[in-house]
Amino acid sequence: MGELLKQIRHDNMQAMKDKDEVRKGVCSLLISAIALAEKESGKELSKDEELVYVQKELKQTKEELESIPDSRPELKEKAQQKIDIIESYLPKQMSEDEIKDALEKIIAEKGLDHTKKSQGPVMKTMMTEYKGKTDGKTVARVLGTLLH
Repeated sequence: MGELLKQIRHDNMQAMKDKDEVRKGVCSLLISAIALAEKESGKELSKDEELVYVQKELKQTKEELESIPDSRPELKEKAQQKIDIIESYLPKQMSEDEIKDALEKIIAEKGLDHTKKSQGPVMKTMMTEYKGKTDGKTVARVLGTLLH
């Protein structure tokens, strides 16, 4: 069992003791996703592989938050709590300025032009080098402001 999975299981037990339904629900989701992936692969996942599933859950929860109507502030608050809990299992997320700097560095290192043709190689490199520290949607949006 991976280090992250152990931590999430420990937090899940604590959430049950504390009767923290939101944290318990998030932990259960993450445990299920990671445990299923381990079972399917037949091996213990590395920390990076575990983070992929945490990142997926974060993406889905952010999309869920965006779809909640403004007339339901209690649901928005609960979704935001879930996001905060999920993010606590990820490495510190990069700010947009940090992403922009990293993208500029990649473009310079690879000697690429600031054109749309460069998007694929830059995205691939960025998502490999900064795995778990940012999401593709944010990187694509920031990269779109740099390329013409």
